[in-house]
Amino acid sequence: MTQPTGNLSTQLRALVPSGSACAFSAGEIIFSAGDPGDGFYLIESGSVRISAVVGDNEPRVLARIGPGEFFGEMAVLDDAPRSATATAETETSAFFIDREQLLTLLERQPQLALDLIREFSSRMRVLNQKYLDEIIQSERLAAVGRFAGTIVHDFKNPLTVISLATEVAFQDDAPPDFKAKAQKRIVQQVNRITSMLQELIEFTRPATARPTFQRTALAGFLAPLVEEITQGIADRQVELVLEDIPSEMEVDIDAQRL
Repeated sequence: MTQPTGNLSTQLRALVPSGSACAFSAGEIIFSAGDPGDGFYLIESGSVRISAVVGDNEPRVLARIGPGEFFGEMAVLDDAPRSATATAETETSAFFIDREQLLTLLERQPQLALDLIREFSSRMRVLNQKYLDEIIQSERLAAVGRFAGTIVHDFKNPLTVISLATEVAFQDDAPPDFKAKAQKRIVQQVNRITSMLQELIEFTRPATARPTFQRTALAGFLAPLVEEITQGIADRQVELVLEDIPSEMEVDIDAQRL
């Protein structure tokens, strides 16, 4: 939030004698979104937080303002309900100037009206960008939550494979080739989980990494996948059948992500 110009602040302070002195304790709500815009406030001391609900129904801070600044003026000028909530962050003293007093002053001082328009324009640019940033962040966090939920669910399968393979690997009477195969599967599934976590990390960054496509033998890619899925559905009385996959067929895929 921009600081009002000295000239604008001086003109607004000219209204103070006819305004009402107010005191707010830390955490006290001065007005809420939806309240009538019956006047605005000029801060004498303390700090006020302006917040609004954005996207995920959670209030987000749009601005913090301090001594010499004013707030609540937009609802006064357009005669509309408050669009945000103002809360005292610290013990705050302010002067309340009602709507009729402000409109009367604007009629008498055209320069004040022009200064206010400039101040509103500056504030709106800042608030619009802040609001946009908050919406983008809110949507990104919501998407991350959905994405994380999917990945956590997908963790169950590789963890099951690791558990079964570990049992085989530690059996004293298991053939060496079984143990070697179990060890290989454990390494594969650990790499798979690592890849999932890396995807989640990349997704939270401003620019996510794109898939890396490589020429891959389809049969060679599907064989271990089918074996893994078959073990996972064995206790559900479901059979997976893979038919007619040409051994020479190659496809461009990101095998780890797929």
